[in-house]
Amino acid sequence: MAPAGIPLLLFVVLVDSYTGSTKARITVSEETKITNEGSCVTIPCFYDIPEDKTLDLLWFKDSQYDHDSRMFIGTIVYSNTGKRPQSPGYSGRVEYITNIKSKTQHGQQTINEMQCDLRITDLQKTDSGNYSFRYIGPDPHIFMSKAMNLTVTGQTPEWTSSPSKEMIIETEKGENGTQVTKLKLTVTWKDDNRILSCRPANSDDSCQIRNITLSVEYSPKETHASVSSNDVKETNSVTLSCTSRGRPEVTYTWFKKNKGKLQQISDLDLRQMKPEDSGEYYCEAKNSLGVMKSNEISINVKFGPKGVTVTPPYNINDIKEGDTVTLKCSVERQNPPASRFVWYKNNRIQQETSETFIDRKVTAAVQKYKCEANNGINKGQSQELTVNVKYSPRNINIQGKTSVKVGSRLELTCSADAHPQPVYKWTFPPGLSFSPLSKGKLETQPVTIEHAGEYTCGVTNTIGTKSESTNVKVLYPPRNINLMMQSEVREFEVISVICTVQSFPTSKFTVTKNLDNLLNIPECRRNSTEYENKVIIFLNVTESDAGTYKCTAKNTEGQEETNKKLTVLYAPKNVTASFKGDQKSASELTLTCEACSNPPVSSYEWTKLNNGQFETLKQHQQLHFNSLEISDSGQYVCIAYNAIGKAKSPPLDIRVKYTPNITIVHNTTTSAQWNLPVYLSCIADAHPPATEYKWYRQEDNTTVLSQQQNFTVLPQNPGLYYCTATNDIGLSRSKQIALFVSTSLSVFLKIVLPIIFLLVLIVVVIFLIRRNIIKIRSDQQSGADNLLCLFPAFLSRSSRVQNLFLLGSRNNTQENLSLDDPNYAQVNLSYPIQPSQNPTQGQDLNPRPKPNIQTVYAAIKLPQKKQKRHSPKQQQKTGNMDNTSMNYVTLDFKGQNEPRKIMPETSAVYAMVSRNKQAKSSQAENSDYENVSSACAPKLPLTNMEWESDTSEEEEVNYSTVSCSTKPAVKEVKPNQKRHFSSSSSDEDDRTEYSDIKT
Repeated sequence: MAPAGIPLLLFVVLVDSYTGSTKARITVSEETKITNEGSCVTIPCFYDIPEDKTLDLLWFKDSQYDHDSRMFIGTIVYSNTGKRPQSPGYSGRVEYITNIKSKTQHGQQTINEMQCDLRITDLQKTDSGNYSFRYIGPDPHIFMSKAMNLTVTGQTPEWTSSPSKEMIIETEKGENGTQVTKLKLTVTWKDDNRILSCRPANSDDSCQIRNITLSVEYSPKETHASVSSNDVKETNSVTLSCTSRGRPEVTYTWFKKNKGKLQQISDLDLRQMKPEDSGEYYCEAKNSLGVMKSNEISINVKFGPKGVTVTPPYNINDIKEGDTVTLKCSVERQNPPASRFVWYKNNRIQQETSETFIDRKVTAAVQKYKCEANNGINKGQSQELTVNVKYSPRNINIQGKTSVKVGSRLELTCSADAHPQPVYKWTFPPGLSFSPLSKGKLETQPVTIEHAGEYTCGVTNTIGTKSESTNVKVLYPPRNINLMMQSEVREFEVISVICTVQSFPTSKFTVTKNLDNLLNIPECRRNSTEYENKVIIFLNVTESDAGTYKCTAKNTEGQEETNKKLTVLYAPKNVTASFKGDQKSASELTLTCEACSNPPVSSYEWTKLNNGQFETLKQHQQLHFNSLEISDSGQYVCIAYNAIGKAKSPPLDIRVKYTPNITIVHNTTTSAQWNLPVYLSCIADAHPPATEYKWYRQEDNTTVLSQQQNFTVLPQNPGLYYCTATNDIGLSRSKQIALFVSTSLSVFLKIVLPIIFLLVLIVVVIFLIRRNIIKIRSDQQSGADNLLCLFPAFLSRSSRVQNLFLLGSRNNTQENLSLDDPNYAQVNLSYPIQPSQNPTQGQDLNPRPKPNIQTVYAAIKLPQKKQKRHSPKQQQKTGNMDNTSMNYVTLDFKGQNEPRKIMPETSAVYAMVSRNKQAKSSQAENSDYENVSSACAPKLPLTNMEWESDTSEEEEVNYSTVSCSTKPAVKEVKPNQKRHFSSSSSDEDDRTEYSDIKT
């Protein structure tokens, strides 16, 4: 906010919107206006534009140009567009004043100068700021004015009203530094609705005036009743009004003297006033503080004459034609009395206007008189007085049907005007007989054609005689109708349809075929001629003309019809092929061929479009598929034959519906693209098309990764991905695709793992064969030339998989039989091939396979031993060792072709047995060791032995003596040949035993 008195200037770049010399501009005063809070201000503004354009007009407060949005932002005080609405704080306080003026610049061009004043009322201190005007038209007509600074200050209000001695004015400071002026005064009921005004002191600004209207509660005062009109006439409406002053709001009740309460309302509407509504009326005004009765109103209802009658002074029944009649108009009651009378004779106004009417020389016939009395308020009319004047017959009328049907009743009635009553006599054609006449009626039944003719009625009374005649016609319905036409024709032949009938009056013909009128057939195929009671139609026949033809003859008396059938022979038409069943794969479907023909279709033929040509499938009306296949999709056409010709059906398109066949398309071309996202697309071949796609990762196949057809996999999300597609038929799943999975793992899963599984099977087979061989040789006397040599090696459980890989690389035979079974051990058999191998060479810590070494592994099953019951402490100490410990023995057999060497006595071959913690009953029973004997070649240093330890601090390692000799028997280990070693951390059961190997 700029300090008061210092104008804040906004520099706006005005864009030149014209290519000519005239430049559009906006004129807004740049002065600073200072005004008081609560007042109003008008900011003058004009802008020039060469021609009329649709503009967006905006008034801003404290506007700034935003380079990001490329528009001015700020508080919008006024806007004529919904794109940038007005700020809520100015709602109801802003008025945009505009007008158009024309002016000429430099005597050359006339432009329009538009007024764009902004008026703000009820100013607040927050309205202080810089105001600028902007209009936006078609580019480049976009301009922004300079800003005018407005400063709003506060001012102490002052109460003003009409002078009163009871007023007490007090001024005090309110919250936030505002001035509060209080006014105290004593009020009466006359102060109700009194207006008090407040405005700042020493201010003549009318915009700052605030008005307050007083509301004083008091009982009803000045209660007054009035009537809308003092001249009340019958049927008029009158409004009785009751007024009173009082607060709270008063209620009004109307009363009528000698009748009581009428209605609780301020304005009582009395509609359709009647004479009995006359009387005295008053009202009462009532509120919670009291009741007040009004003055009385007298209502006198004026009404017209009632009970008006015509009175003859003598008997009128003896009046004859030419006599004089005297009548008087009498009124029963009226207000005021009637002053004018109107007489009517036979509903015609007469010239007489007095109370008495004289009719001289009355004419024949019935005379009707009535009078009307008028008192200026309304009119009253009497009932008609009928005077029967005697006269001779006249106005003879014969009533009855003059056209009758044969066999019906003929009734004729003759009537006439006459007084006194006349006598009637009928004259009719000779040779007819009728029932006796009575009062001019003639009757006969049944009517025949002979009753047609002229009938005369004669009327006679004491005054004279007259007669009247009529002609009677006898009618009969159509009969003997006949339809002549051929019964069978070929299509496009011309036939004639002739229909005749007898009737009177003449009949009208209608010839229809299956309820369709033949006259609706186009004239190019039809020619018709109609005569009296006869019609002829020539017709060029088509297949649609076959059916039942009906000729109907109709007149006023009735109708008759006859039928005849026409058969049209034609070749098959409207051949249609339809299907029944579901067009799903493996579903049952039946195609049916139907056609219209006469004679009926003799045979059908089914064809299918194949490579642009239709091939014949079957010659039956129906083509049945027990189990639909996708290859069954295609266009099928049915051909219908009869004796006249043949026709084909429109192609029937069969599309077999099937579940999606999914193919995953991706952008990966090489396995080296590990750092780029992979874009996957789930392509589904299906009918109907797939409507739902879902992506999954095999590692978490319960979570839907995406429901879109396309899916992107980032390098940080490796795994096996697949998608599913669903259509109306069902759901299908794609094959898995491995993305960002390491090469070694992929090779292991795809190549190594199957090879390992195959090798395991081979090892099992070899083990079974070798175990049988060892068992047989242990029972026989073995020779030196055919025995196996073994050498020991330690294989731990952690190195089994690695050893298997090493064996596979050496092209050796391996067996891995139940390595997790604690009753088995591995045997490593080595056959050195090169005798010149130097045993003194250094040993590799991780020995690799040598080409001159063949190693065979085998498993040795140790005898089951009875387990010893341990104490809880021992069970807690050993943990799961009893369940997981294994019994191994590794034997190293040297080949016979190796030169015999004398080994030092200190060198030893060890056998390791890791056994379960089992109960020991005795040294003789369930020995912990197993001795193996074989014919051995000279011993060599243990250069080919592979050592791996599978012991821990808590495991027990036992070594036993293995004796290799030429004797077939297995030597037992002697007790005195064992050395006992114990550890300070183990008990008697946890100890390690070693022994030498004897050769």
